[in-house]
Amino acid sequence: MKNRKIMGIIAFALVFTLLTTACFGQSGDGKTINSAEELKAYLNSQPANSPDKPIKVTMSVNDQMLPEIAGIIRDAEKYVSLNLSGNTLTTIPDTAFHRCKTLVGITIPNSVTSIGKEAFSGCTSLTSVTIPNSVTSIKQSTFSGTGLTSITIPNSVTSIGLFAFANCTSLKSVTIPNSVTSKRKIGHFI
Repeated sequence: MKNRKIMGIIAFALVFTLLTTACFGQSGDGKTINSAEELKAYLNSQPANSPDKPIKVTMSVNDQMLPEIAGIIRDAEKYVSLNLSGNTLTTIPDTAFHRCKTLVGITIPNSVTSIGKEAFSGCTSLTSVTIPNSVTSIKQSTFSGTGLTSITIPNSVTSIGLFAFANCTSLKSVTIPNSVTSKRKIGHFI
């Protein structure tokens, strides 16, 4: 009898979790968002938060959507960890998330080959960046003035622009692979 109750509770919890995920789009990577309008409405519906408890969002984006997405995050004034997915985003353009002070984390999809000049500069709360093996270049001042504490550059990267990590005062560790043949003054620590 006791085992049946326990099994019933476990079954209920599993069904509840599956239904919640199906209805609300939540996953381990956060809420799945399908459009800029949906992102804006979702962030506006969330309570104020702190950098240690960011709103996690997974979103499939293309090159044209990225500036609008960054603007929405900037305007919402909520701390966000953004997991970009899909295979149509080819670059993170120059100044894409410039001064997006509430961006806490970003996962860049495998379709991206280049991260533009000042793409994340001034993102003072940015502490986590996942760069895929598809990226071959990181441009000038890309991560300058961010809150990064460590970063691993994938083996696919061959060039890192001037001052890519300048003024990253919390940065304690940068792993630069041998594949990088062009790197000049990438930060205050070199």
